[in-house]
Amino acid sequence: VYTVWLKRRTAWNIVIGGLAGSFAVLAGAAAVSPELSAEALLLALILFLWTPPHFWSLSIVFRDDYAQAGVPMLPVVKGDRFAAWAIFGHAVVMVALSLALALLSPGWLYLVCAALGGGLLVWRASMLALAPDRAHARATFHASLIQLSLLLLGTIADGWMRAALGA
Repeated sequence: VYTVWLKRRTAWNIVIGGLAGSFAVLAGAAAVSPELSAEALLLALILFLWTPPHFWSLSIVFRDDYAQAGVPMLPVVKGDRFAAWAIFGHAVVMVALSLALALLSPGWLYLVCAALGGGLLVWRASMLALAPDRAHARATFHASLIQLSLLLLGTIADGWMRAALGA
């Protein structure tokens, strides 16, 4: 559905494609427990909101290639400045939700990882919004990779720590 019908038809292709990507979290959670937890739903929402800043940053870097290929990525259709502000908005909401997840159950290690990675991403996205160029877009793209890696490592490490402590 994404590749054949959506990717080349709408500038919101990444948002719609991100929905499918977030289902991996729910599938993993279902493998652990048949009940759908608030934590699993929130983590899926976080991954859904992570996708646009990640790919829109990359699409600013390769905007000319997407335009030449006829792929209507947001920077191609609306411009780099519009895309940069959309990236910033998504990043702020996503980071806020990743910090809110710490209120449900993950421990302090998750919170530290979420705060560090989230702070980096929001800072880079704000710099991109202020100066929407390829260098800032590339830095934001890399920050999104670091943010998601820290978030997931924090989740795993907290799970291991709770298991080791018998909590």
